[in-house]
Amino acid sequence: MLYLRFRDSMSFFHHILDFFLPTSCSYCNSSVADSAVPFFCANCWADFSSIDGPVCPLCGKPFESPEALSKSPSHHCLSCRQTPPIFDQALSVGYFEGPLREAIHQFKYRPCRALGRPLAAWMAKNIRPVGGIDRIIPVPLHTSRLRQRGFNQALILAHGISKTFSLPLSYDNLKRVRPTRPQVELSGEERIKNVAGAFALRRSDEMKDRDVLLIDDVFTTGATMNECARVLKDAGAARVTALTIARAV
Repeated sequence: MLYLRFRDSMSFFHHILDFFLPTSCSYCNSSVADSAVPFFCANCWADFSSIDGPVCPLCGKPFESPEALSKSPSHHCLSCRQTPPIFDQALSVGYFEGPLREAIHQFKYRPCRALGRPLAAWMAKNIRPVGGIDRIIPVPLHTSRLRQRGFNQALILAHGISKTFSLPLSYDNLKRVRPTRPQVELSGEERIKNVAGAFALRRSDEMKDRDVLLIDDVFTTGATMNECARVLKDAGAARVTALTIARAV
């Protein structure tokens, strides 16, 4: 009887330990003993899909043809021609698929804050050149979501970019003034309505004539970035560039 209790307690202990310090990769289930990154083996971490081909110069959507911009480098995708976004440019580092998708899910929803620093480092290492930035601003969480998760994943990514490129980080100016439903649950039109009027600035005067780099984790329809850009442009921002670690296609 004593042995059974001891075995059960050890099994429970190992389940708890595996939750915080997993021994197998979250994506492929192989050992993580050779990895410097929690939850992922070295092979999966090195297998993130970066966006290397031609993309829409405005929204960053990847074009299917590698020759898409060869004759017209400023050619915009159909969506941007029909409904131009408010932000001036959107850039994404990788595709929201495979190990990168799993890493972002672990980072946000497990939640595993320890993945923030290596994700930010990968993002900074693979970012396309962005010049003339006056402020880096993360897309904010509402206070209710922040209490639930314990951290803002966009702020952690923004801090990494700020530190790598020695750019000023404005972490508290842009705020989310009302709670919104998770965008992942919604269609395109629903996403636009969901975030309409959801953001505001604490100090509007700081944005006058500034070039802003707005950072979030995943770009899907661009509704959130567009609404944030609206607030920043209304306050006088000269240019808003949206940057995410991943792009859903």
